[in-house]
Amino acid sequence: MCLMTGMMRIDRALPRLMMVGLVALLLISAGSSLSPLASVTPASAQGNLLQDPGFEGPYTGRGRATLNTPVPWSLWLASTPRNFEWQNRDDQVRAFPHNTSPELRTGAASQNLNAPFVTYTAALYQQVTTTPDTNLTASAWGRLKTCNLARDENGNPTADNCGSAVESGAFIRVGIDPNGGTDPNSAAIVWSANITPHDRWEQATVSATALGGTVTMFIYVTQQWPAELNNAWIDDASLGVGGAGGTAPGQPAATLAPTPIPFVPFVVPQGEQPDGSIIHTVQSGDTLSSIAVAYGTTVTALTELNGIRRRAVLQLGQEILVRPAGSAAPADTAAPEATDQAAPPPDTPTDAGAPPAPTLDPNFRG
Repeated sequence: MCLMTGMMRIDRALPRLMMVGLVALLLISAGSSLSPLASVTPASAQGNLLQDPGFEGPYTGRGRATLNTPVPWSLWLASTPRNFEWQNRDDQVRAFPHNTSPELRTGAASQNLNAPFVTYTAALYQQVTTTPDTNLTASAWGRLKTCNLARDENGNPTADNCGSAVESGAFIRVGIDPNGGTDPNSAAIVWSANITPHDRWEQATVSATALGGTVTMFIYVTQQWPAELNNAWIDDASLGVGGAGGTAPGQPAATLAPTPIPFVPFVVPQGEQPDGSIIHTVQSGDTLSSIAVAYGTTVTALTELNGIRRRAVLQLGQEILVRPAGSAAPADTAAPEATDQAAPPPDTPTDAGAPPAPTLDPNFRG
């Protein structure tokens, strides 16, 4: 009797258990549709829209063995303007992964760009698919090292490092092209403020509104004056949905590296000596071109008088003979050739002659 009663109770309970199990099964199978992500657009669900935002690699060559960037990141280099021999030397830029601190912010690698003794203008960029009218925010971390090594009277380096100098005019910025173009000179690009992170990491950030189904993020690096050590490191980039948005209607084209003109306004003639000679004492920022313009002579005349080369890096306090004793005032006022280099700032002295270019190791990693 007890056995029969127990079986009857089980029979009555089975329908309830089956119903509960069915409901549970339906809830589990519908779980994905109940998730909060179901109401979020695919772009938002992805978080960072960039591929390899940390520049971890793998890296691939960009036309030559010394130019390497992560596969998703393309590289643009400017070859103009080139008013000076050392300006915008796209042929001397090197790009490699960098793997050691402090030039590595996070992960296993950062992107290094470098070009000693010249300037360069470069842009890393990546195109991303998105939805029109979506507000996006882009950011990247950057670090700079631009300076000249201290040297002895014979021109030999007395140190293997130097403090990064703001006088180089180097800066980094990030931009968003809401049309998805690949030209960093486009007037449509919305740019961040310029950052100058010398010997430290700093983040640049900008927000824009997508105008089409593709946008492009740019990371732009340039300098105004050459330096013996001329490095930039990029790490931890991001492009995500959100932010204030905005466009740049009528914005002038992004300017390349500031164009040095063949004179420096603060170069003032220093007058003649009692014997009739004129000697100019080099100040920070002086170049042979600027000195020639200030005294109404030419770079050629100055190099011949002083026995120096056209590309000589002038040393602070160096005396440049402009007119020998007993000579008439210079009559040749032809525009000076733009082939010299600026004197370094006070904290980065160099020798009077340009040091020979170092032998470059193709495996150099910045």
